[in-house]
Amino acid sequence: MTLEQLPLIMIRALALTILIECAAGWILGVRDRRGQGVIVLANLMTNPLVVSLGAAVQLFAGREYLAPVTIAMEIIAVIAEGFVYSRHLTSKTDPYILSLACNLSSYLIGVVINGNF
Repeated sequence: MTLEQLPLIMIRALALTILIECAAGWILGVRDRRGQGVIVLANLMTNPLVVSLGAAVQLFAGREYLAPVTIAMEIIAVIAEGFVYSRHLTSKTDPYILSLACNLSSYLIGVVINGNF
């Protein structure tokens, strides 16, 4: 990856994350327009930070540091999105379980799509 590729990588990652997490949310019972919008907004809040920090680690520190940074950032994203869901969703699903399931889905599908397994 180069710095010039970063904007396209970030757009692709955000679009796929929103698509996957909205689908996971739908499966887990978030089926109203407002709830789906909350999922989109939560991902607009977390995804660019996670992707850009991961890219910065790869570019400036090396790939060997990527896994621990990614794990830490994903945990923070799950907590942040769970907090947003707890405040703005009326789903019967626990907001932190919803966040974990959505993030795990998008992360694992991203690993498969990018061939990083």
